[in-house]
Amino acid sequence: MATSSTRSNPAPVVYFGAPRLIRLLDGWADQPGGLSTRLAEALRQLVRAGQLPAGTRLPSERILASALGLGRTTVGQAFDTLRAEGILVSRTGTGTFVSTAAGHANARGDDRLRSFVTDTLVAGPRGTRQLNARIDLRSAALPGIPMVADELDRLSAADFAGTLPSHGYVPRGLPVLRTAVASYYTAMGLRTEPGQVLVTSGAQQAMRIVAETLVEPGGTVIVEEPTFRGAIEVLRSVGAHLVGVPSGREGVDIDALAAAVRRHRPVFVLLQSTVHNPTGSVLPERARAAVARLSAEAGLTIVDDAAPTDAIIDGPPPPPLASYGGDVLTLGSASKGFWGGLRVGWLRAGRDLVERLAIVKGAEDLGTSIPAQIVTARLLDRAAEARAHRRATLGSARDFALQILAEELPDWRSYVPAGGASLWIELPAGHSATTFAERAGRAGVDVLAGPTFSCEDALDGWLRVAFAAPEEAIADGLLRLAELWHAGKDEDRMT
Repeated sequence: MATSSTRSNPAPVVYFGAPRLIRLLDGWADQPGGLSTRLAEALRQLVRAGQLPAGTRLPSERILASALGLGRTTVGQAFDTLRAEGILVSRTGTGTFVSTAAGHANARGDDRLRSFVTDTLVAGPRGTRQLNARIDLRSAALPGIPMVADELDRLSAADFAGTLPSHGYVPRGLPVLRTAVASYYTAMGLRTEPGQVLVTSGAQQAMRIVAETLVEPGGTVIVEEPTFRGAIEVLRSVGAHLVGVPSGREGVDIDALAAAVRRHRPVFVLLQSTVHNPTGSVLPERARAAVARLSAEAGLTIVDDAAPTDAIIDGPPPPPLASYGGDVLTLGSASKGFWGGLRVGWLRAGRDLVERLAIVKGAEDLGTSIPAQIVTARLLDRAAEARAHRRATLGSARDFALQILAEELPDWRSYVPAGGASLWIELPAGHSATTFAERAGRAGVDVLAGPTFSCEDALDGWLRVAFAAPEEAIADGLLRLAELWHAGKDEDRMT
């Protein structure tokens, strides 16, 4: 008989609330078979992939059924199947858990890689199968603009004469691009030298490098609630303790932010000052000045994720947050203004911090693509032209989407975004966005529920609907959502 010193420790219990589990179950209903069969297979794959580790406690059958918009019997049948296979185990009075005998496989891919419209087989009359267009209104990623192709066409062997004789690894970035980024910020009212710029492979890498350098496990980081999901995932991956403060039509609540800073003494505060994701807000001048004062008075570092700046719709972008003073580290990207396919981002900070971050960057990938850097340097000289292009196309798409909502879904209350390519929508009181998004997905329209953008799995009364897709897809998707909403309001009420 094993003694206490040799007995193996039980797997730690991790609770997955319904919103968190439903995000992992994304697309589960697209597979063939009955609903309980599809749900069981989706849960089975999550366990095998290690996304539901051994010891994970699942929501109750009643709660999961309500969140998915299913009958409790359907969820119960799926759970019964997995219990019979030894994947799940239920304990009287404590709940249902992933068994310690569960296996593992590969994790799912990134939602950003999906198209706006895909073809999928759906059940037709008398059990036949027919082709149906699926509309994806989740992704706010933008297509490239024509000037990107123009600059790519201009590339020649002469552009690489200075770099081809070398190994081509430049962790800090090409001098020509660092100079172009410095000029870009200086023109916007933030005096910048090339030595204050570090080039990265996209803004997401810049965020990761900052998090890995500044945050120790357990360190507190204050974020906006809601905020960009990618930031939440990066910060959690380094063990940060996240504290949310409200953010709305005009950006972060300054009073709530100041109170949270006093109470939690964070490692840094993460903001999106210019074109917030998902609200589309732009922080007003008075609030920018207040953030700068808070930074200076509290000795507080602000990380300003300003990557979406060039997707502004209403007016020119305001001066960068860092121009108001305080200790502000600014993240930027070519993705929103020009094209995500370039995979070029950057950060602007003090020289000493840039040198520290450059060491982390070099250890990760040795440097960003040289051709992409050359093209981006040229594109930055045309930033004002690119903003005008985005302003026209995004403004038209925004107004088109808002008009359909006003006519077809007048009880949905949407922010009017000052920039970006998505609408942040509040559903009528008592309705669950998670449940509606699940029903919409089964009907062929993919949208994102509010908890996706919450560090606390909250905001279930909100929905994000992107309008980056072609106009016909936006119209089709929104009209399908309206039909679904009016046909089943009672199914989406929160429990």
